[in-house]
Amino acid sequence: MEAARGVLTLLRLLAERPRSRSEISDLLREEGLERGERSVRRWLAVLRSSGFDLRNSKGLYELQGSPVRLAFDDYETLATLSVLGSLAAREPVYGTYLASAVRKLRAAIPEDSLRFADGGSIEFAFDPASDPPEDPAIMDTLRRATRQSRRAEISYHSLRSDTVRRRTVEPVRLAHAQRAHRLYAYEREENRVTEFRVNRIREATMLPEKFSPEAHRHSLEDVRVRLSEKAFTALGKTIIPDEDATIEPEPDGGAIVTGTTPSIFWTVRDLAALGPEAEILGSPKLKEAFLSFLRETSEKYS
Repeated sequence: MEAARGVLTLLRLLAERPRSRSEISDLLREEGLERGERSVRRWLAVLRSSGFDLRNSKGLYELQGSPVRLAFDDYETLATLSVLGSLAAREPVYGTYLASAVRKLRAAIPEDSLRFADGGSIEFAFDPASDPPEDPAIMDTLRRATRQSRRAEISYHSLRSDTVRRRTVEPVRLAHAQRAHRLYAYEREENRVTEFRVNRIREATMLPEKFSPEAHRHSLEDVRVRLSEKAFTALGKTIIPDEDATIEPEPDGGAIVTGTTPSIFWTVRDLAALGPEAEILGSPKLKEAFLSFLRETSEKYS
């Protein structure tokens, strides 16, 4: 039993990340498995003989393949592989990573479920990222800066002035609107929250200085909207660019979604695309902007 527990513990440790032999010995000791290098080598050999692909590169043992199968049923396999495959084919930023994830996932799914899924995949119609494509490294930097409330320095191409200049900003929110990610960040020079299209940010560096995001909450506009059953089923709360938005289910299958938006301009256009499937309940400023948009649009055809 001690040997079996040692092999299983070793497998768990290597499944987390690559580790050196000394690190493995120390961690096994912490688990109450006081064994020397000889036992560790024997346990590694047991894993290899059981079909686990273990590589030793530069002194680190790495688990690269496993005979263990995920307990996906037929429809879970069909839905998961179809979604990831559809995204991989259309997403220029993370497409290669999604395709690699699909290959690894296929190796971990039972053969019967794979055959079921391969019998006819579902094509999901996802909009691609903006053009030019967004840089995943820049996206990651902006996400971390936003989550950690850290200032960032960005190099931004402004179409209005056709210039590229460095700007120090305090990231308030990252949101997706009209097929592109947008950064909403406070600029001290402008004394306001500015919108930046992420695909026009050439460089981004997270700075050590922190800031209080609460100081910029006043720049976010309240949104409260009632969605029909059809609209709510299709979009959920994503119609509002706010991860903390709340949902109040309605008896008819629809819902009231409440949150905040950093951009009335884009939220108006997203809601207008839903037509009668959405009703703006607040704020008054959002309602007025929506009605103004409708009037201006109607005048073009009158």
